[in-house]
Amino acid sequence: MEINNNLINDFKKVNSQLKTIHKPLKDIGAKKIRHELDIKIMKKLTNEELISIRNKGDIVGVDGSKNKKGNLHPHYLVAISALAKSMDLNKEPVLLYEVFSPLIDKLSSEKSKEKEDNIMAELEVQVAIKSIEEYNPYIIMMDGSLMTYSIKCYEKWKELKRKCIENNILLIGVIEEIKTKEIVQVLKAKHIDIGEDVYDKEVLFGLLNEGEYINILPEKSKKIKENIDCCFLRTSSDPSAIAMDFLSVQKQNMQQFCDIVYTLTPKNSRGIPIWLDIVDKEVKITDEMMNALIDTYIDKDLSNLFIKPKREERSL
Repeated sequence: MEINNNLINDFKKVNSQLKTIHKPLKDIGAKKIRHELDIKIMKKLTNEELISIRNKGDIVGVDGSKNKKGNLHPHYLVAISALAKSMDLNKEPVLLYEVFSPLIDKLSSEKSKEKEDNIMAELEVQVAIKSIEEYNPYIIMMDGSLMTYSIKCYEKWKELKRKCIENNILLIGVIEEIKTKEIVQVLKAKHIDIGEDVYDKEVLFGLLNEGEYINILPEKSKKIKENIDCCFLRTSSDPSAIAMDFLSVQKQNMQQFCDIVYTLTPKNSRGIPIWLDIVDKEVKITDEMMNALIDTYIDKDLSNLFIKPKREERSL
């Protein structure tokens, strides 16, 4: 297919619009913004320091995954999984599943998506709770913001939080894609206007040096109301920062949180602890597995009627 000139012009138009959005931030410059932030330093822990931490309990990673098979709403199945895995490989991981279909639950498209997300969040919290009972961990790393669990499965989240506090277990959420405007609000309070459409992801890009972090939350942040605190960190050579949530009551451990995340993150990576990447890989329900489960346990006529998309029959 040849590239049409109209398509080229549309891309040029989008490029120009993105430049306009970025201009206020570019004009202010990183140096002035850094001057307004309390930037702290992380360190790579030595083997002896890591062993000392491991002697206090397991380091556990938690993640969830979804695989959808079917056509447009409501004709599909979703297999949802969650995994808690200890860095002690002698211990069996905790794994939970649930299968959902809006056909059975008779939900709208919007409600179906909401329920899928709620199920995955609750499964993740459930495996985290089970890991407390089975592993007695020192620290639990959730893949994603702790706010997700407060919003999508509040009662289970309260149970997890209570168990962590009662058992002196450190709880963090590692966030790869930053979608907040927390820093933007703080800068505005300091009379630095970088525009209405700027997110923390853009402010932080290239702002921090590798091994630096900031702890910052505006007074109106929703996280404060949920007793959750937050750091932004640059843990690798990638110029993009990540975020990390933790319980406000555990803030005295903030430096240790950051050092552990930094130590477990390879230098030439996108900035996420390697253990969470391992958990992410293991929790996935592959397409091959999904197809095998449907072919084996769902009647063929029902699969063809409710699940199998017509596009699978395309010959070109």
